[in-house]
Amino acid sequence: MTPPLHRGRFRGLFRGVFRRISPWHFLPDAMIVLASLYGALFLRVGADGYLKWMWPLHVAIPIVLSLRLGCLIAFGCYSVMWRYVSVIDAVRLVKAVAASTVLIVLIAFFFPEQIGRLPRTVYFIDALLSGFGLLGIRLARRVHHESHRDRHATEGVRTLIYGAGHNGRLLAQRFRADPALNSHLIGFIDDDPEKQDLDIQGIEVLGARGDLPGLIEKYQIGRLIVAAAEMPGDALRDLVQIARRYNIRPRITARLTRLESHSTIDVYRDVELSDLLNRKARQMDTGAVRDMIRGRRVLVTGAGGSIGSELARQILGCEPSRLLLLDHSEYNLYEVDRELRPSERDTQVVVPLLIDLKDRKALKAAFAEYSPEIIYHAAAYKHVHLCESNPAAAIRNNVMGTQILLTLAREVGVQAFVMVSTDKAVNPAGVMGATKRACELLVANAALESGRRYVSVRFGNVLGSSGSLIPTLKKQIQEGGPVTITHPDMTRFFMLIPEAVSLVLKAGAIAEPGDVNVLRMGDPVRIVDVAKSLIALMGRTEAEVPLAFTGLRPGEKMFEELYISGDELQTEDPDILTLPNGDSRLASCPEERKVLLERVARMIDAAETNNKDALFELNQIVQSNYATIGATAGAGDVASPGSGLSGFAGGH
Repeated sequence: MTPPLHRGRFRGLFRGVFRRISPWHFLPDAMIVLASLYGALFLRVGADGYLKWMWPLHVAIPIVLSLRLGCLIAFGCYSVMWRYVSVIDAVRLVKAVAASTVLIVLIAFFFPEQIGRLPRTVYFIDALLSGFGLLGIRLARRVHHESHRDRHATEGVRTLIYGAGHNGRLLAQRFRADPALNSHLIGFIDDDPEKQDLDIQGIEVLGARGDLPGLIEKYQIGRLIVAAAEMPGDALRDLVQIARRYNIRPRITARLTRLESHSTIDVYRDVELSDLLNRKARQMDTGAVRDMIRGRRVLVTGAGGSIGSELARQILGCEPSRLLLLDHSEYNLYEVDRELRPSERDTQVVVPLLIDLKDRKALKAAFAEYSPEIIYHAAAYKHVHLCESNPAAAIRNNVMGTQILLTLAREVGVQAFVMVSTDKAVNPAGVMGATKRACELLVANAALESGRRYVSVRFGNVLGSSGSLIPTLKKQIQEGGPVTITHPDMTRFFMLIPEAVSLVLKAGAIAEPGDVNVLRMGDPVRIVDVAKSLIALMGRTEAEVPLAFTGLRPGEKMFEELYISGDELQTEDPDILTLPNGDSRLASCPEERKVLLERVARMIDAAETNNKDALFELNQIVQSNYATIGATAGAGDVASPGSGLSGFAGGH
């Protein structure tokens, strides 16, 4: 007959408990309990009366021994590895001793004949002695283990830990516990003045970041691990530069767990360029985004690009009824479609559309068939120098493509249209930025005419996007240089792709019709600092990979801007600001909307025939106030301020 389920569980638990009891643990504990009882009696009655109490003592021994050891088993004191005994385990042992003492005293009070008539104070003295003895033998095992471990720890790579906080202490424990990590921990460094010259877990805080060069030389350091939580990007860049002088590539702590865990973890990893940003990524509340997307048909243009593909990934996680992936690059579309499609035959949720935005007929047919309800428009020509060399193509793709998309969106009743814009649209210095600013104005105009949530989201550079700065610098470093940089003082804003896309989705969910939302990008970073840090992270030196300053190319800016007027309003998200109506007069002056559409029509007509009048019209639309700065190569000269776009110099 099969026993009841609860009985089976109890038996399994009972067998598991006793399986963990080692004779090498149980027998020493029994000896300590016996010795404590004899010692307690001696302390209570003294040497003169000791022998006459032997018979009652021997009567009590079986009960005291069984209750003490039984409570140790019941409280799980034998499920702990003695070499790793901790404060938690000590508390558990004290509870077991206290519980057994209470039981012993109760039996002595109600059944004195069965336990012997010993003085009751003996049991309390016995509790103290046995508690100290049981805890002492466990601590002795841990001390022995750690002393043996420390002897092995002096044989590895001489290591410094930057950061003596919680992460640093966990990392130090890990180094001392695991000889396979091959680290001889010399000490901590920390910038907190209150931690200087202190010992933490027997390891000295040797100094601050400024002392690092001297400490590396004095102690012959071969490894530096950064364990400081939320270390600013500029401080980490400085640390990387200092360490690189001594041929040390700093590492940064990965996820750490308690030593008792048997899971495999990475203790530290290489410092990545994203760690050096002046901005810490954060998790966002995506509830509003999910409510907006769930169950709806969503179109992503430029879905094969870096931003578009990440948009598609995050949108798919919000459970749309259908996700339309549009791109004119067959290979890029194939890659993102293969990644996101549940199976090759499933075309119900993920639908690839190999269409060029300028192909009005093909786009109209796709809209008629699939009727998208939400559009995220990420398709654009984005490379500054290519747009500058091919202004007509940039106008047709960026402006005409956006206008066609907006027209069809209004025809089929698209409720939300979110265009991905750029910081280069602010006081643009070249064709690419100017076309994106024109698109912002077209989106704002469409919102005013339709009353629907048609908005733009503006942000700066993202790390790792195809053809962007970072992959270019990496390739130059791998080839031995030179690393070409426009100007020593040039700065850019940077953000990680997943965070930028999350903010784009959030901005689209909370924006009002016609707004341009601006993402907070943190502080700008000097390109030369990024290049130097990247050289160090890739294990090279500036002597091996020289820097070369080339001067501004047409259409480039020294300092990117995110804001036009400085009148941006705060939204419910601290990282998203908004410019009502795209910082334009379109809402207050209907005549401006008519003029905008007329100029856009003339510009597109001229671009279709490659007529330079298109550049003149584009300049009139955006009304740039950019002042060209530092145009000569590396000299730091300041050219005279001028309005307009550098790409228009030979224009109308």
